[in-house]
Amino acid sequence: MNSDKPKNADLVGNDLVTMGAFALYRAENAHRVSEFEKSQNAEAAIAADFDAYRTRYLRKFKDVFESLSQQGLTVTRAV
Repeated sequence: MNSDKPKNADLVGNDLVTMGAFALYRAENAHRVSEFEKSQNAEAAIAADFDAYRTRYLRKFKDVFESLSQQGLTVTRAV
């Protein structure tokens, strides 16, 4: 990320990267997520599994985020 950006932009970007990493995890692990969804505490099970792979998916999504940025594209969160 560009160091000329205000610090709050980095915080928003980090939040966006975390949400993007979680979306990427869910997309790449749809079979695991569907199994977790059968449990009584599905969201907690999914979150715990994501935490186990968090650094991998953060890195993967940051790479995608930066690649898109280099192409002039922006990743934003829908409101």
